[in-house]
Amino acid sequence: MLLRTYCNGWRAPLAAALACLPLLSHAQASKANYPWTASLGGQLNWLTAHDHALFFRTRLDRSLDSDFNNLSTPEGGDPLQRAVVIAGFEWRLGQRWTGGVVEKVTFDAGPTRIYQTGGFLRHYGHIGSVQFRKRALAEHVATNVSGKRQPNQSRIRLRADLDRTWRAGVVGLRPRLAYEVQFDIPFEKVDPVVKNQERTVDRAVLRAELGIEVGEHLTLVPYVARQTEFVYAIRQTDTDGNERVPEGNRNLRYPIVGFDVRVALFSPKPHTPPIERRLSTFEGFQD
Repeated sequence: MLLRTYCNGWRAPLAAALACLPLLSHAQASKANYPWTASLGGQLNWLTAHDHALFFRTRLDRSLDSDFNNLSTPEGGDPLQRAVVIAGFEWRLGQRWTGGVVEKVTFDAGPTRIYQTGGFLRHYGHIGSVQFRKRALAEHVATNVSGKRQPNQSRIRLRADLDRTWRAGVVGLRPRLAYEVQFDIPFEKVDPVVKNQERTVDRAVLRAELGIEVGEHLTLVPYVARQTEFVYAIRQTDTDGNERVPEGNRNLRYPIVGFDVRVALFSPKPHTPPIERRLSTFEGFQD
């Protein structure tokens, strides 16, 4: 009873916090819009008889501006902007709770390699007939740029999403709206001047998707998203001394259009039907 009261009590505050925190970062900040990125992803879920899930995910990104496709060389013009590989395991802890661990490797320009190790806790609930999930993720981040190790840091990411499924025979349509905010936490001591320039929120992602469930094993997911990075910019000028970027808060916006293919496999043992959710929405970690 105490746990149920707690869960019901933190639904509204969490939703309000996710909605309001980026507003603090938007205040008195200039904006920069980047070209669209096209993403193609695939995910494989293997579910045990007790609804635990082993998942593997990969994603390839390509910018619609070829200058940003510099995965292998800084000069640009490569086929891809970024490649991501994710593997993890998610445990069913109860009727409405799951938890898990995840490993993520990102191949970025530079060449840059980002290694992330995290653990997450997810809660499943409802607002009327709409499913409402909340997820908290903490992760350790190690970055290597051109063979040189960068200072380690940690991150906390909070995500909330709403969805509902309509069925037409064996096909299900599941529109979903998701929102996530990210806080970066350095391990090493930060210079006071730099600390005063840090933003309240480091990143926010707003994502709208449509899950097309083709049977219980296959889900196709087209989506659009907008990722915003909140930074403190250093003043930049051109060769004539004209100011190109003013010093101060700056919001970098990255629009994304993508397509996911998600496959679910099941244990050969008798399967326990999930409670309060469908298998096709049991996606594990969302990058």
